[in-house]
Amino acid sequence: MRMQKIADHAYSRKRAVAYGMVLGVVAGVLNTFYPLIDFAARWSLFGWLVAAVVTVICVHEGVHGIVAALFGHRPLFGIKPPFFYVTFDHKIPRGRFILITLAPLVVLDVVFAVLFALGVLRVYMYFCLLTNTIGAMGDIWLTVMLLPHARGTLVQDTKNGVEVWQG
Repeated sequence: MRMQKIADHAYSRKRAVAYGMVLGVVAGVLNTFYPLIDFAARWSLFGWLVAAVVTVICVHEGVHGIVAALFGHRPLFGIKPPFFYVTFDHKIPRGRFILITLAPLVVLDVVFAVLFALGVLRVYMYFCLLTNTIGAMGDIWLTVMLLPHARGTLVQDTKNGVEVWQG
């Protein structure tokens, strides 16, 4: 049976950055009205933020890779500044691709939220939670693009989006 490409979804890096910035501003405004974190120690906030970003980038992409490997796929890690990513050199069933895509958002946000609630390094966990959620904007976008496609379709990651194949 011959495979046929039925859709090509390319995402805009500018749009992803804009969505992330909006989410960051919303989180800042919410923290103003419902203070979760005391930002009085401003001198150390930048360090905590940098540590959170570095941690989340590594762990977020690692979770994509681990979930992909659990499904028997071989993840390929890459960097295309300002983005880090996991891609694949083969097509993946749509449902599995969606699970791989959403895994870091779900797993890491739960972990960071629980640790925050337990009082473990509150500023750091707050920044990790926020950074992971902002960083998952592209993952959410991919999921939204793939949901309308039929269950039997295959997804090929193109580093700039995805192609959807049917056969």
